[in-house]
Amino acid sequence: MSLISFKNVKLFKSAGFTGKPEHEPGAPQKEPGTILKVFQNPFVIIVLFSLVLAGVLSYIPATKSLPEIKPGEIATADVVVPAEMTFEDTDTTENRQREAVANVLPVYSFDPDVFRAVENKVRGFFTAGREWLKAGPAPRDYVQLQKTAMDKFGLELGTNEFAALEKESFSDELETVLVGLLEKFSSQGVILSRSLFIHKENERGFALVRGQEGEQTILPSDIPDVKEAKAKLIAEINSLDLSARRKGLLISLSFGFLAPDITFNNAETEARQIQARAAVDKVFYSLKKGKVLIRKGDEATLEEIKQIKLINQTLRVKPAWLTGVLGTFLLFGLLLLTLWFYLRSLLNLRLAFKYFLMMGLTMALSLAVYKMLAYLAVLINQNTRFFLFTDAESAKYAFPYQLGTLLFAFLTSNAVALIFTVLNGLLIGYLFNANYFLMLFSLIGGLAAIYGIKYYGRQKRTSALRAGFFVVAPTNIFVIVTFHLIRERFAGVGTLSADILMGLIGGLFGAALAFVFLPIYEYVFRFVTQTKLLELTNSESEIFRKMALDAPGSYHHSLLVASLAEPAAEAIKVDSLLVKAGALYHDIGKIKMPEYFIENKKRRADVHKDLTPSMSTLVIVNHVKEGIEIARKEKLPQPIRDIIEQHHGNSLVRYFYQKAKEKYDPEMEKVGEETYRYPGPPPQTKEAAVVMLADSVEAASRSLKVHKEENLKRVIKDIFDNYLQDGQLDDCAFSLRELRLIAASFLATLERVYQPRVDYPGFEFEPKHRKKPEKEPRNGNDRGPEPTEETPH
Repeated sequence: MSLISFKNVKLFKSAGFTGKPEHEPGAPQKEPGTILKVFQNPFVIIVLFSLVLAGVLSYIPATKSLPEIKPGEIATADVVVPAEMTFEDTDTTENRQREAVANVLPVYSFDPDVFRAVENKVRGFFTAGREWLKAGPAPRDYVQLQKTAMDKFGLELGTNEFAALEKESFSDELETVLVGLLEKFSSQGVILSRSLFIHKENERGFALVRGQEGEQTILPSDIPDVKEAKAKLIAEINSLDLSARRKGLLISLSFGFLAPDITFNNAETEARQIQARAAVDKVFYSLKKGKVLIRKGDEATLEEIKQIKLINQTLRVKPAWLTGVLGTFLLFGLLLLTLWFYLRSLLNLRLAFKYFLMMGLTMALSLAVYKMLAYLAVLINQNTRFFLFTDAESAKYAFPYQLGTLLFAFLTSNAVALIFTVLNGLLIGYLFNANYFLMLFSLIGGLAAIYGIKYYGRQKRTSALRAGFFVVAPTNIFVIVTFHLIRERFAGVGTLSADILMGLIGGLFGAALAFVFLPIYEYVFRFVTQTKLLELTNSESEIFRKMALDAPGSYHHSLLVASLAEPAAEAIKVDSLLVKAGALYHDIGKIKMPEYFIENKKRRADVHKDLTPSMSTLVIVNHVKEGIEIARKEKLPQPIRDIIEQHHGNSLVRYFYQKAKEKYDPEMEKVGEETYRYPGPPPQTKEAAVVMLADSVEAASRSLKVHKEENLKRVIKDIFDNYLQDGQLDDCAFSLRELRLIAASFLATLERVYQPRVDYPGFEFEPKHRKKPEKEPRNGNDRGPEPTEETPH
């Protein structure tokens, strides 16, 4: 909240003050809307536009493919390599990759956990056997023990083996010997079967990975399979100094517990094959430019046909213009980046972004038109003998170079239009191979277009036609004649005539296209032109007729607010026509419930009498929301909608707030302001703020019984001070000088409205009463100082 108060500030200058109002750039506005959020980063837009411009500007050379010849066909002409090319020898590369893959040894992994699992099974089996012995006296149930051995340990033994184990009492010695034997064979490694070798292991061997012990190449003969391991186990057990019964038990048990611990590692093998394939360098060969692949009259072979196909494929996929595109992209990227920072230095974010987007799209559109017309010019030149079209260079003067400039000059400011004119000239010069004269032609024509729009004004779209016909076209003719004098081409009357005619056509063509595109640009980029505003302020429109019938007091109030606001806007150099339109439409929401606003109240009971202050506030505040809805249905431009939404800001409805405190809370402690405030936001632009101030000043001045100058000044000062202290003017960037100019304009208008008139002789319109002391206006209604009536309006 501001600490400045107008109570002690001399808001009104003396009568001799003649200073001119300062002109400030536009006020800050809201951030880009939902549509722009998709591309809200201007650097992304720069990249996109640069890519489009670079792609279209860079010529793509038409490289002729080599003729397709079938095997055995006789060549009708020499087939020559068009440029030096390098190709990959895919066959040789593929063969080398296959060899590399074939040289990869299959990988097998040794799993030490296999023996640990076997050892646990052996010890568990013997433990279970000892517990079985303790279970009861003979005879014992071998069947149950067999089932337990099969289900739990995967061991299949006969009754004789269990009887022998019973006699051995499942001894610890037998258990220890068995574990040692299995450990000895498992540590060496055992494979399941050699018959499963399908990766040429028998011929090349395989790579055995033993965890931390590393890797070694193993021949199949070095590692036994299960069958060989069992045979070696028998020999090993028979060599032991044990009884025949124990040897038989060890053989049976070892066969049951022996398990392979070397397995094929498919994942590691494939990974090594992929790595080997990737490690093979590609094989390339080169063909020199001009080399004859097939001579005329020779029979085409398969190898030659293969090379022709490779060359044609390369010509189709290789962008010969890539270097040019990259350079053009960098050039226009730098230009657009400079443009963006320049616009940001002049304008607020939303407006700068809109103009930047508009410039990029217009440049892309103009470039497409120039390229199309250049193609048509060459085509017409090749197919006609009429003297006006015999020179393709003359046709370039007929291009609508001023199309974009006319659009920008009409819709934006002269400064922005000048920026586009310069960029358009650079674009034309680059497009037509650094044609200096054509670049000057477009630049001078653009300056003429800007002057033409300024001269004929922006009130009507026909100004674009008039500027093109009466300013740009004559300027084009003058420039063309000047170029002929400079280049000493004046000797050819036919050439001069053709150039002059084309220059005339160019001026007319650009103006006609601008006239066609103006409403499109207004709609797409949401411009509110003077033409549109003049249409909207027509008092014969349906919405104003309805307002005059349904809410005549509000309609008359809106006319007076417009009369106050328009000259004030002119005083501070903002869009006075937009302010006028906003003032006329600001209270259209009162059409919905006009009887609840005092200016529309007839001589009948007060409709607010039976409502609570909060309910009355809700009705009063709701006219802003209703106004926005009506504006949306009427398709009013966004700036006018913003004025409707912001013309009360989030200010306090003081009349009903005071009523609530008097009725419900005499001590003024419990009634909060939030319920009695407008939804806002506060005015974001100077135009909206002028309407807000004019609205409140007009309403408050009606509360005066005597409209003397000092009373009007007091009303204006109180309104300004109230809004300043309430923070309603914080976002619209008013200077103190501008506020003084607005206040002075309001005072001058009010004095004209309430000017005194002489008495009519012989008439006594008002009965004479005892003179009472003059009352000063009280502060507080929905716009500032409240009127003396019961309800606000």
